[in-house]
Formats: sequence, structure tokens, C-alpha cells
Amino acid sequence: MSHSRFTSRKKLFIIWIILIAITLITAYIGYLELSGFVIVGFVLLTVTIKGQLIVDHYMGLKNVRGFWRLAMLGFVYVIPGVIFTGYYLALAV
Repeated sequence: MSHSRFTSRKKLFIIWIILIAITLITAYIGYLELSGFVIVGFVLLTVTIKGQLIVDHYMGLKNVRGFWRLAMLGFVYVIPGVIFTGYYLALAV
């Protein structure tokens, strides 16, 4: 029993390190004041990855089916998708 608890703690720690690393990378991009279609796409992709990790592992919805998982993943995928689409359409005009 303690082995599975240790494994999940270790897994959550590794995921936390990944989240911190992604956050530092995107913060550095912001510090450099980079812009452009590829940079915006990259930052929104990192937001999506971080959201997926948080929903699955920290909120514990990885093995949940139904409304709550779909609602949370809707925010994770739809909001960055809308932002990316708006940015793309603003460039097209």
C-alpha cells in the first residue's frame, strides 16, 4: 500500500517539475517580448499541455467519465483554440 502512495507522490512531483519548467519557458518568452504566429501557437500549446496535466493528475479526473471531465477539458482545449483562432483571423485581415 505504501508503495503505491510513494509512486503517486513521485509521479505528482515529476509532473509538478514539468509544469514549473513549462512555466519558466513561457515566462522567458514573455521576458524576451517575442511575438508572432509561431510564438503565440507555442504558448497556447503549453497552456493546453499544462491544463491537461492539471485536470488529469491534480484534479484527479484522468479516469473519470462524463460531464466533469468533459467540462474541464472543454476549458483546456476550447479557450486556447478560440484565442488562437482570433489571433489568426486578426493577422489575416
